[in-house]
Amino acid sequence: MSKPNRKRFRLAEIRQTHAEKNGGDEILIEAPDGGEFTIPAPGFWPDEATALLGQNRDVALATILLGGPERYTQYKNAGGRAQDVALILAAHAEDQGVTEGESGASSDS
Repeated sequence: MSKPNRKRFRLAEIRQTHAEKNGGDEILIEAPDGGEFTIPAPGFWPDEATALLGQNRDVALATILLGGPERYTQYKNAGGRAQDVALILAAHAEDQGVTEGESGASSDS
């Protein structure tokens, strides 16, 4: 059950917004013989690809933030990906008026 006055981030909308801002969700590749292929753009990779590139920290972070391996498995079975969590965090920061490089943490100064 959602709490009152809490914004809900829908993965389909977040993915669409990210794709629109960044030129799509795929990268088109033309081979020397003219054949065309596509690969997912960053932010749209399956978790297996993310892990292979040594960015398994995205999967580990999503697992921790979602409450552990069982909840992460439920999230993944529901259609979520680790990179979606990064997209959600970016959308949440933008929604809060925080830009890249800023933090909500207080400083010692």
